[in-house]
Amino acid sequence: MNRTLKRDNSIDLMRFIGLTMIVLAHIGLSKENPLFQLRCFDVPLMVFTSGLAFSGKSIGAYFPFMCKRSLRLLVPVYVFVTAYILLNPVLSDLGLVMHYQPERIFGTYILRLQPTIGYVWIIRVFLIVMLMTPLLLKLEKLLKPGWCVYVLAAFMLDFQDLLVEWLQPFRTVILVEDWILYAMAYPAVFLVGLRFRNASMKERLVVMMFLVAAMVVKGIGVAEEYGTWMRFQPFKYPPQSYFLLWGITVSCFLWTTSRWWARVLDNGLFTFIGRNTIWIYLWHIPFVNIVVGGPFDGWALVWKYVFVYGAALCLYAVQYTLVRLADRRWPENRITGYFIG
Repeated sequence: MNRTLKRDNSIDLMRFIGLTMIVLAHIGLSKENPLFQLRCFDVPLMVFTSGLAFSGKSIGAYFPFMCKRSLRLLVPVYVFVTAYILLNPVLSDLGLVMHYQPERIFGTYILRLQPTIGYVWIIRVFLIVMLMTPLLLKLEKLLKPGWCVYVLAAFMLDFQDLLVEWLQPFRTVILVEDWILYAMAYPAVFLVGLRFRNASMKERLVVMMFLVAAMVVKGIGVAEEYGTWMRFQPFKYPPQSYFLLWGITVSCFLWTTSRWWARVLDNGLFTFIGRNTIWIYLWHIPFVNIVVGGPFDGWALVWKYVFVYGAALCLYAVQYTLVRLADRRWPENRITGYFIG
């Protein structure tokens, strides 16, 4: 099997699509809006692309890998969150955002879903996947033939549903709600991405056929309960197989067809966004808080979207330029790498 380590722009473009859908979800779309439901593949897509990116890589010893990746993930988050929270009294006095109480601030630093300043829980997802990445890489290499990888992923999704059911009485325990109930979910998505990057076209088509069949079966049950199969959000917190299957199905489809759509999206701006998703994501948080429940809440959705995405991108572009200048001035420093990429 050819396991190339060459950077593939299609992966960056898939991250761009994922981030674009995430921002769209945060600007106040009604949960009854079909678009809000259909874009629910966004977070699984980001995890799937991480699997694509790690496919064929060797990461070395576990603890050095974990320390390096944790710092790359957490330093930007905590630097940004700390600066934002320190500015919160000023921003709240101006009427731009609410004043954050201590419980929200604490919840933000431990990456909870609620109560927080909002939107930082996704970092916890990537931490969970990171902790399991070495094991998943070994399993993907050991499991032969390749279909065994998909069987394992399916087992993980089924077990995830059982965990959600079994641990329902313990949902108020932070360790259970924030960590244990995510332990099988997104790692299964990552595992499929690991295998799918180098899969043959025949293998991809067969896998997607089974994914669609599984979606149809589960969708029938969901439609009986909700009146429509387009109800993924109720299965997102904690993640359950119906939500995750939708994310995996769309992700597999996008990767399989990337040779065609990537030609259209392959430009400098979209690639830049795809390579710098974490910081652009962080920068979008205060602007979402301004347009959702803030002074600009009455704006049309399209203007909210342009404002949030554009402001986050522009501020990060300034940050990126300044960091690059600092890197040229002090090339030996090890700090600037945390502020780009």
